[in-house]
Amino acid sequence: MNVICHNCKTKLNIPDHKIPEDKDTTFKCPKCKEKVHIPAVKQQKPFKEKKRQVFHSSFDEQLNALVCIESEDLKKKVYSLVKQMGLNAETVTNTKAALKKFEYHIYHLVIIDDAFDQNKGVSGVIDRMNTIDMSLRRRICLVWISNKFNTNDNMAALHSSANYIIHLEDINHLEAFLSRALMEHKNLYTVYSDSLKLAGKA
Repeated sequence: MNVICHNCKTKLNIPDHKIPEDKDTTFKCPKCKEKVHIPAVKQQKPFKEKKRQVFHSSFDEQLNALVCIESEDLKKKVYSLVKQMGLNAETVTNTKAALKKFEYHIYHLVIIDDAFDQNKGVSGVIDRMNTIDMSLRRRICLVWISNKFNTNDNMAALHSSANYIIHLEDINHLEAFLSRALMEHKNLYTVYSDSLKLAGKA
């Protein structure tokens, strides 16, 4: 497991067998000696579809989505699904086109897969998003369709600067996953924005 020390930002690679699955654990950072906390690692379970939420009916604005997927079949499937969910959807074929879109448009949902632009698209898109002003970046929900990580692998998502990860094998549950992801993302930053306003920082 990859862990980042919150004090000195050192990236640490902890062997999985040394991390208890059923309880939280802490250890000292070898560089700064501060305590690093690791929450319990729960066994990843296959994604189960929950009761569908019609998320877009609770938003006050029309949402825009950018689909960055290599496979034409998967791209068509995701694009069609996003349109059915009520979002304005666009597709791009490579990283250069995606970055150009970011210059002129605000996307509330970005969906990307491992193979986009010959496997270099993920890092290119995420690197660009990490340079966006945080007030704008917080509005973007980045969903990564991956063969490398399990669905809802929050540590991998955090390490990669993605908001959510869904494994390719769970793609048949994508609508339920996206609905939940967008609702959670909206609710999280609504609370965050309200807190900033109460603190006089927004």
